[in-house]
Amino acid sequence: MEALHQLRRQFNNKIDFHEKRKGIYQLVGPFYHEDGDMMDIFLTESPLQPDKIRLCDYGMTIMHLSYDYDIDSPNREGILDKIISEHGLNRDDGNIYIDINADLLYEYVFQFSQTIAKVSSMQYFKREVVRSLFYEQLSEFIEMKLSFYQPRAKVFPVSSRDDLEVDYEFSLDNKKVYLFGIKDVAKARLTTISCLEFQIAKLPFKSIAVHEDFDGLPRKDRARITSAVDKQFTDLADFKQNAEQYLEREAV
Repeated sequence: MEALHQLRRQFNNKIDFHEKRKGIYQLVGPFYHEDGDMMDIFLTESPLQPDKIRLCDYGMTIMHLSYDYDIDSPNREGILDKIISEHGLNRDDGNIYIDINADLLYEYVFQFSQTIAKVSSMQYFKREVVRSLFYEQLSEFIEMKLSFYQPRAKVFPVSSRDDLEVDYEFSLDNKKVYLFGIKDVAKARLTTISCLEFQIAKLPFKSIAVHEDFDGLPRKDRARITSAVDKQFTDLADFKQNAEQYLEREAV
């Protein structure tokens, strides 16, 4: 395969290729996982476009990750696909791949290796999972522990404003409690605007903001939302510990 000889020259002969099976070549070069194992990068003719070359890993990256961390939930699988797609790659079951023209091999070998490094990085992957789980964990707690207050998800209190959405509505005797989950600045600002609009509409409600990290918001956004919202929980642990007691008091 002439493209392999060209690629070897572009790497100043610092890489080599082993033919694992007929027409399937493993790249041997300075591309390593965090633990020192060499990345599994293969080159073969694209089965979809014979005029292109496929860079792939034949599922070895996810297998390497699974030694310490399983992709065992839809959420984790979604994060995996997000990482892969953001770098312009594809996944077919466990196989991460991309089909490219031969003249782009040098560029894409680097891009492919960077993606593999990110997928296989335990520290990065765990951080992304924790960040993405905020809303999932919030919803799970509400539905399991606060069902007495008849929580309704994705409510629009002002019928003419489909841009003002409440994450959860709780029904107390003569008023509603609107809850907003906040994991970033954009959601904090939308929550502030929503509560102010509900006040202008003279809705009988109390508002709750549950933050992923209140201290991580810019100072001005902390001030604005504190002025607009009735009750704030600075993080999910604070909400889990005190939410039931707070709603009990509000229901009296």
